[in-house]
Amino acid sequence: MKKTFFAIVSLLFFYSIKTQAQVGSYYMVQVGTFIDAKAEDFKPLRELGLVHAQNVGGNLLEVYFGGYSDKAEAQKAATKVKEAGYANAFVQERLLSDGNPVAVIQMATRQTSKPIEWEKFMAAGDIYGLLEKDMIKVVTGVYASTEAAKADLARVQKLGFKDAFVKSVNSVQLHRLTEFETGVKKPLIPIEFDQTAKQSPSNIPSNYEVLTPRDPNQTTTKKTGESIPSSYDYYEKVGTSKTESYQATPLKASMPAINGKIKRTSALDLQKLLKAEGSYTSTLDGYYGAGTLKAYEKSFGENRTIQKYQVLSENMNMDGTVQLNSALQTAIDNLPDDLQAQRYIETSNEPLAQAYHAYLVFMQKGADREVNTLMNAAIRGAFNGKSIKNLSFDPNATYAYERMEQLILHIHYIHCATPSNNAVPCWMYQKHTQESALAYQACSDAAGEGLLLQTCGQFESWSEIKTLLAISADLNTDKKLDNQRIAEAASERARLYLAPAALGPKESKAVEQWNTNLITGLDGWADRDPLNKRLVTAFKLLYYQSQVRLEDYYMTKGLKAEEARGLALATLHTLVAYHLERFV
Repeated sequence: MKKTFFAIVSLLFFYSIKTQAQVGSYYMVQVGTFIDAKAEDFKPLRELGLVHAQNVGGNLLEVYFGGYSDKAEAQKAATKVKEAGYANAFVQERLLSDGNPVAVIQMATRQTSKPIEWEKFMAAGDIYGLLEKDMIKVVTGVYASTEAAKADLARVQKLGFKDAFVKSVNSVQLHRLTEFETGVKKPLIPIEFDQTAKQSPSNIPSNYEVLTPRDPNQTTTKKTGESIPSSYDYYEKVGTSKTESYQATPLKASMPAINGKIKRTSALDLQKLLKAEGSYTSTLDGYYGAGTLKAYEKSFGENRTIQKYQVLSENMNMDGTVQLNSALQTAIDNLPDDLQAQRYIETSNEPLAQAYHAYLVFMQKGADREVNTLMNAAIRGAFNGKSIKNLSFDPNATYAYERMEQLILHIHYIHCATPSNNAVPCWMYQKHTQESALAYQACSDAAGEGLLLQTCGQFESWSEIKTLLAISADLNTDKKLDNQRIAEAASERARLYLAPAALGPKESKAVEQWNTNLITGLDGWADRDPLNKRLVTAFKLLYYQSQVRLEDYYMTKGLKAEEARGLALATLHTLVAYHLERFV
């Protein structure tokens, strides 16, 4: 009975110790986040203790000093770090409950302020440090289990560490030691962190025209040698503007309900096609009612070509992408929810980073003196020695930011003034749609480096448009896709999504002519072969359905039905024109 009692007490004591080890916090001083940082950059700190770093991707290193179980000790260390010249240093707390117990072999304990024989320790394999104030426990591992560590203990002891022993530690307190900490050039593998896919921006032309009619007297030929029609020239700016685009996290435009009370040509065209297919039996009236919807769903479900491309579209990559690995763009993309991105923004002196730092402060505190200080410094840095025509604000004035609308407007101005490839991120449109739209409109006539907006797949999330894209891409006969042209189109699509405005008379005429030429060309190709006809029928079914849906999207933005038609066709142009230009 006594044996059982003591066994239970011992077991409870064991679990108590284990639980305590997982409760509490571990503290480090974060010096900052740096691009291409080297240990030599932190020589003043290395004389005080161990400086260690974590690779967070994109040539970024998060640099830390020391490790502490007591917050007060960490705060004292942070003060010393600031006094050494690193003014943005702060204490970072990590919860032990976020870690896991792991098995390691401890080889020795050393003072961090004295030279350490790193080469000798590295003979054991990967090495880690357990930091506490000015001491470091050097360990090797990590092992899959305590048993695995015990099995390797004799090997480690033979390397000269006769007092080495197996222990269990919390992974939160474990720091991998690399060339940065040791100064020894050995291909140690850095800890990897999952990163969100990065995106690259696209240049939005400052001239807010969707399509520009080509001069009838000007003759231009495509690469294929076929004549380009004189009715439109969407791509006239290619080669004159520095345009990059990328596929960012999809910024989904809500798919609107179709208004069946509006008579329109797009619905009539769809009804004619459905009637020819035998699925629509009602009157050809141009109203998208229940009968049209039922007929469309029947044809969609029975069309094997559509089913094939629907499957292909799920795994289709968007072309026309240029990846930009700018550390600043990466940080901007990942704001405002990613702590690592926030720390980068808060420690960078780049004007655009200061502007987004001001945004973070505004989100936390509202109108605040710090917001004003950061934004005015950002404006001075961005516009230093630069004049941008048609930008209706004075960069030499001092501003107080009381409203989010004004802050976002000036962030857009700084984007326009900054000679770089950094784009206004997708999340800005999502979180502040109205403010971003107003800011874009205010910037649209400015003649600067060009306002860059992320192209975020705004309409491509719609099922009919995804499948339409898959068919269009398959009809493209170019051996190598022209990513520049696809990028231009994606850029224009982002602009149409963000700040739709009715087309002018010339633009409307141009896009209508393009639409007529496209359908005529496809019908002529379809007549040559039954296989062609099946493909064209599937394309037109999706094309007309997408047109109807896009018209409703633009009507929900307050545009009239006639205006929405022009914008819908302009959007379809950005989606399929490049791929299908041989039919126009």
